[in-house]
Amino acid sequence: MTPRPTDEAVAALPLRAARAELLEEIMSTPVTETRPETTREPHHRRWLVPIAAAAAVAALVGVPSWLLAGPEEAREAPASSPSAPATPGEWVALEAEGWTVTYVAGALGEREVRYENGDAALDVHLRAASSYDTYVEDRQLIDAPKIDPGTPVQLLGSEARLWPYSATDHTTIGAVAGKVFPEIRGSGMDRASYVELLGRLAWTDEATFEARLPEEFVADDEQDAVVAEMMAGMATPSGFEVPAFEEKDRYQLGAKVSGAVACAWLDIFAEARSDGDREAARGAAGALADSRRWPVLQEMKAEGDYPEVIWQFADEVGAGRVPEGYQDGLGCP
Repeated sequence: MTPRPTDEAVAALPLRAARAELLEEIMSTPVTETRPETTREPHHRRWLVPIAAAAAVAALVGVPSWLLAGPEEAREAPASSPSAPATPGEWVALEAEGWTVTYVAGALGEREVRYENGDAALDVHLRAASSYDTYVEDRQLIDAPKIDPGTPVQLLGSEARLWPYSATDHTTIGAVAGKVFPEIRGSGMDRASYVELLGRLAWTDEATFEARLPEEFVADDEQDAVVAEMMAGMATPSGFEVPAFEEKDRYQLGAKVSGAVACAWLDIFAEARSDGDREAARGAAGALADSRRWPVLQEMKAEGDYPEVIWQFADEVGAGRVPEGYQDGLGCP
């Protein structure tokens, strides 16, 4: 029987973000044979996987579970979503004492918020409505080949279904609301505590959600000033325009800002190498080498490994090579 990827294995890759481990593995090959190996302490800070990389991994999530199962395993048609009104808000917020937002991310129209309380965590996902059946199929086969239709519960005022990964790890998929559907994953707590938290979730609008974020997160009206601060010390190509960003998490915003500048220089280097323009290639290589002094990356390296990704691409350029896969790796436009 062919082993089916578990939800834990898949969920660790596409939308959480901040999981630099996948890209770090890809980038772990030394640039030169003489480059010494380094050992880094593991980081617990997540970074949002760039859109292109997320889409590639999401392809695995998009494969129906019954196609991944062995030929003898039972199969079940996708379940239709229970009816629900249009989305009454842009975010789902938790109102419970002792719980704090530690992570916020958004990409491809999907959103995620992580709440923590000691060793317990609650991950609130808003996923694209078009993937509802696929996710329900997968959750039904958490204990494959057994098919579990899920335990009926209420979530955000509509019918939902709950599945256990373990006695202290559960997930619930709610009804489609507009263009999204909610999935709520809780770990580090028993089932009763998890279900109680489901009842404390509510739809909320952008302004209300932002007002409740901890101070270290970036509100929409603060973003221009924060982005300008992050770009201080960065050399940018002539004509470079700062893209629009949606990130509220400062680390994720730093990744987007530094990634956009790195992409611009990498594109220039790749084009210069193709055209034989040595002067332009040297200029781009110098700007990327200087990325080790970018203040935003120096700030970020204490929390995660995203800066290492840019610096390894810079090392490739310094060695005279166009880094393979940099556009997907950094989510370049």
